[in-house]
Amino acid sequence: MKTLALSLTAALLASTAAAQTLNPAPAPGLWETQFKLTVNGQDLSAAMNNAMAAALKDLPPDQRAMAEQMMKAQGGAMMGGPQQECLSAETAKRRSDARSMLADLQEDAPHCRYEPVKISGGTVSFKGRCNDPDGFSGDIAGEMTMGSAKAWTGRWTGTGRMAGDMGSMPGLKVAADGRVQMAWNGSGRWLGASCGNVKPE
Repeated sequence: MKTLALSLTAALLASTAAAQTLNPAPAPGLWETQFKLTVNGQDLSAAMNNAMAAALKDLPPDQRAMAEQMMKAQGGAMMGGPQQECLSAETAKRRSDARSMLADLQEDAPHCRYEPVKISGGTVSFKGRCNDPDGFSGDIAGEMTMGSAKAWTGRWTGTGRMAGDMGSMPGLKVAADGRVQMAWNGSGRWLGASCGNVKPE
C-alpha cells in the first residue's frame, strides 16, 4: 500500500502529459508532504497500526523494542503522516517536465496506464487503469492543484479489487471478492530553500 500511495502521489504531480511543463513548477528546497488513504471509508493508517500491534504482541520484548524503533523511524512515510523531502534544482526542474514525470511514473507504477489529462487553470485532472496482480486493479481518477510554486493539493479515488491479505487486517473490512473503493487526499508545502540534514532527491 505504501508503494501504491507513493506511486499515485507521483501520478498527481506527473499528470501534466498534455502540457510541456507544470506551471508553476515546484520550488527547489525542503518540502513537507502528507496524505490520508481510506479503503471502503476506513482509515488505512489505523488499520495498519492495528495490524502491526497484533504482529508485535507476541514478539519477545527485545525484538519488539527493536521493531518499534524501526517503525517509529519510518512510520511517517509508511502511515501517511508528515514526511520531508528535499528537492534539488535538477529534480524540481525534472518534476516540472511532463515527459520526465510520466517516465518516472511508469517506472514506479508499471501496472498503471493513464489517459490524456485535462488542464484548467492550476488544476490538472487525470484518469487511468491499474492492473497489478499483486496489488490494486481497477479504475482511478483524480486531480492535483498547484496553488503556487510552494504548495499543492491533490485527491484521487479508485474502484476495483485488491489482491493479497488486506482483508485480514484488524479493523479493515473488505468484501470477500477483494473489491475496494479507495480515496486519497494529499498536500505538500514548501518549508524553505535549505534542506538541513535531509538529503536531496
